[in-house]
Amino acid sequence: METIKRILGLLRPYRCWIVIALLLQLTGTVTQLIGPYVTQTLINDVITDKKLDLLYPLCGVVLGLVLVRGISNFFRAHIQERVSQSAIYDLRTGLYAHLEEMPYEFYDKHRVGEIMSRMTGDIEGLRGLFAYGFINAVNNGLMFVGALIFMMTMSWQVTLMILLFTPLIAMMAWRFNKKIRPVFRQVREQNAVLNTRTQENLAGMHVVKAFAQEAYEEEQFVKENQKLLSEHLKATWIWSNFVPFMDFLGALCTPVALLGSAFLLARGDMDIGTLVGVTGYIWMLVNPMRQLSNIINMLVHSVTSAEKLFYYVDFGASIKEPEDAKQPEEYKGHVVFDHVTFSYDDHPVLKDICLEAKPGQTIAIMGATGSGKSTLVTLLGRFYDIQEGSIKIDGIDVKEHALKPLRRQIGYVMQETFLFSDTLADNIRYGQPDADMDKVERSARVAQAKEFIDHMPGGYETVVGERGLGLSGGQKQRTAIARAVLIDPAILILDDSTSAVDMETEYQIQQELKEVLKNRTTFVIAHRISSVKNADQILVLDDGAIAERGTHKELMAQGGIYYQMVMDQMSSAVKV
Repeated sequence: METIKRILGLLRPYRCWIVIALLLQLTGTVTQLIGPYVTQTLINDVITDKKLDLLYPLCGVVLGLVLVRGISNFFRAHIQERVSQSAIYDLRTGLYAHLEEMPYEFYDKHRVGEIMSRMTGDIEGLRGLFAYGFINAVNNGLMFVGALIFMMTMSWQVTLMILLFTPLIAMMAWRFNKKIRPVFRQVREQNAVLNTRTQENLAGMHVVKAFAQEAYEEEQFVKENQKLLSEHLKATWIWSNFVPFMDFLGALCTPVALLGSAFLLARGDMDIGTLVGVTGYIWMLVNPMRQLSNIINMLVHSVTSAEKLFYYVDFGASIKEPEDAKQPEEYKGHVVFDHVTFSYDDHPVLKDICLEAKPGQTIAIMGATGSGKSTLVTLLGRFYDIQEGSIKIDGIDVKEHALKPLRRQIGYVMQETFLFSDTLADNIRYGQPDADMDKVERSARVAQAKEFIDHMPGGYETVVGERGLGLSGGQKQRTAIARAVLIDPAILILDDSTSAVDMETEYQIQQELKEVLKNRTTFVIAHRISSVKNADQILVLDDGAIAERGTHKELMAQGGIYYQMVMDQMSSAVKV
């Protein structure tokens, strides 16, 4: 019931239209309920008593009822569809905006395929409830109560005969709901699992083919698909056990009512007109009971989908901007880590990190894989919250910063380059959509991307494939560097940003970046010594802690971890 209340809450902005739709539905139902009464009068007064003067007025009434019902149903259906589409639009838009507010931590724990399943299949399941589910349930309820009242005025004896079946049908409906709901929940869960596997495999098809694992992936897909089939069959089995019996009970009402009516007619307690009228109400009374299983099935299906959607809605952002968020008068890029400790869940990643990066300085970060290099720079934009210590940018703790202005002042070139299925120009100007072409080309020139872009079929208007498909690793990295440079940030983060380019191109990029880096604080994560040796300060991370710090010259003199890295790279270069 709590979930249903929340579903109804989604319709609150459209309550005026819903009231109109319900009034139109009530109008259509009333015109249908009046029909058997008109039929009773037609048979008793016109046919039996030969009151022919009533024939044309009664035919006019029948025609009028049909017209009113048709017009009411037309406008009601139009309003229903408009309200359902609008409510789903609001839900989809709000949910997407909510997902955008989720921190990195959320996406570390939730798979994209599962989220996509919720945003498509579950939302569509809820739309069905808005479009025809609620109104069908209301219509069946109105029809049952109305037919019960009208039929009771015609023949209370026949009405009681039909009502004898109601408790049994209600009990079967309750048991059906109890058994089908957990199965539907499993169906939705397994459907999300299957969608996740499909999305991951299609996105990674190049890897699948490279390792000739098509047969293995097909086998895994078949296993998950088989599980989904099994869950669907469970639901079908429950359906086949309950629904036919409920239909049977509903259908049994008709012959019982007819037998009872015939008996009353034979005794003289019912006239022929009343018999025909009662027959008209039998279906109106019985059909809602027969439809009960379908209504329950639809409601359970929709409520299960809604529960999955509300799970994301209720998943509050762990990182929130304070009400009195602050901003410096001018972003200069002065960064201070003061005894920072950070863990992913219970896994420690950074331990007691202390560092200061003054405006205009370049800080290089080195260390083995998994030592916490990328995590350290990610904390600058407060994509995760630290457990101990503080991080200040231009004198303000990042926890007190206005989030979006802070993040707009940080230009990221991430370790895993991601490009959108759009033109190269729009990928470069992504952080500043209104940037002109001069700025786009200037940024591309700095990143040494102009050379390959000029040779593309459409130049800057060339559309790249999903995730940058069609570009080499180095071309994607240079496009990402151009994207970060264009927004002119106070802080620039280069996370292994030239690992896929050759040494000569890397040197050219470094030369072009010299002018760009003069007025901004830069964090460089790299494995090549050539990328970090000119940094103002080099940090060497080991198991999440700063093991060494200093300039290239100072660290070489220490003969520690950094010195060994240099020697290893020099040795590898000599061997080559």
